[in-house]
Amino acid sequence: WAFDRGQLCGQLGLIAVVISTSGAHQNMSHAELAQHVNSELHGVSPSLGHPIWHKVITEKRATFSCDAGLKRPTHQTSLPNLFLAGDYIEGDYPATIEGAVRSGMQAANLVLNSIQSPLPK
Repeated sequence: WAFDRGQLCGQLGLIAVVISTSGAHQNMSHAELAQHVNSELHGVSPSLGHPIWHKVITEKRATFSCDAGLKRPTHQTSLPNLFLAGDYIEGDYPATIEGAVRSGMQAANLVLNSIQSPLPK
């Protein structure tokens, strides 16, 4: 997964890449992995510039199994005014920090919508 942080949260020129599987990348140095990811990104979008810097963060237990058709809970619960948020909630993104942030924003909007009511006349 590649996330354009400029479009998501105003961090222009920053692209976050998430690799959620095991593979050959686990045996690469951080520099090799960054170069490999950059090559793949250029294959998809040749107009991208070259990175000025990179940072590799490894968390082997950060992402749950993203099996096709995996049923995840929605923001809604059976309790009034109780909404769920997190990277494990149903959404367009996998279980990443970006998915968690988007889930939190959606839950916050649901809370706001639930408490807004027309002013009495």
